[in-house]
Amino acid sequence: MFTSRIIGCGHCFPKKIVTNDDLAKIVDTNDEWIFSRTGIKERRIAGANESTASLGAEAAMMALRAAGERPEDVEAIILATTTPDHPMPATATKIQAMIGASRAFAFDVQAVCSGFIYALSIADGLIRGLGKRGSVLVIGAEVMSRVVDWKDRSTCVLFGDGAGAVLLKGSEERADGGRCGILSTHLFSDGTFYDSLFVDRESSAPEGRGAIESADRESSAPNNHGTIKMNGRTVFTIAIEKMTEVAALALAENSLSINDIDWLVVHQANKRIIDVVVERLGIYQVTERIDGRRHVAQAPSCTQRTAQAEQRIDEPANFRGLDTEKVIVTLESFANTGAATIPTTLSIAHNDGRLKAGDLILMVAMGGGFTWGAAVVRL
Repeated sequence: MFTSRIIGCGHCFPKKIVTNDDLAKIVDTNDEWIFSRTGIKERRIAGANESTASLGAEAAMMALRAAGERPEDVEAIILATTTPDHPMPATATKIQAMIGASRAFAFDVQAVCSGFIYALSIADGLIRGLGKRGSVLVIGAEVMSRVVDWKDRSTCVLFGDGAGAVLLKGSEERADGGRCGILSTHLFSDGTFYDSLFVDRESSAPEGRGAIESADRESSAPNNHGTIKMNGRTVFTIAIEKMTEVAALALAENSLSINDIDWLVVHQANKRIIDVVVERLGIYQVTERIDGRRHVAQAPSCTQRTAQAEQRIDEPANFRGLDTEKVIVTLESFANTGAATIPTTLSIAHNDGRLKAGDLILMVAMGGGFTWGAAVVRL
């Protein structure tokens, strides 16, 4: 039986760094206010010559080099993005041309911040169909800065730009019967929350700017992409609930407890969201570097667990010897890069030596729609 394994990781960020102090010059905010509420210190912002495609192509090439594979051997390219270079065609095809993956087919996936896990699930199915010869590039790339309202301090402080990629390849299961590669993916959505997090350009709706009768408004529109609108309280509450539930479900369906996980990668949206998800899964709180030092606090008892996973999750009393750095956090330096947060975090941790062959990783994300999902992967 074939499985799909991650054999290479890559990432790319724009060169320009925008700090909280920089933002304080354009909106009524300050570094302490932003950091205490989000855990973010700075973010990368794309320049005029950088795009979703260019960042995605760089991340893809890094993943290919890490795997020792050639672009012409890639069978498929799946790009998760909320910020394509153009509404059509798929930005994935642009990346295909940029990297020279002439034999691949390419398409985009739009599930906002959950997009990478959605794309990973699709790629896993393709690999199983392609068999041992198949390899698929899965990319998460965003230029969120171009859909941000830079006058809205509640949202403009949250987002950054970047791209991450993994290369999946078909592999036979280990001779000893051990499981490796993508063990499972779990995808969900609830469209009743559609207007809790969205970009306010309705390009195909009758009342939107895409309508012929409203074409005269295009020239006066300050941002033809529209900008992000968010009900922060709803996003915060539902993100915690759904990411905790789907993480617990993923563990239960693989007959795992949280103790079995080597690394937890939670969507890098907000430090407080990560902390509560971690708390409810029964892990120690995330360590964070503050003024050059690490601060660690133990999480209190789990209070919310799904019925499917309740018997799988041990009480926090069993975690007193747990490595406090098993939760990987990158948002302090890069902010929320949408569908790119999970693959960039994986690539950064792989490059600095934290991720090793055989490690068991739990990934979990939630995005607009709402969409949410989890993946359990053994490297």
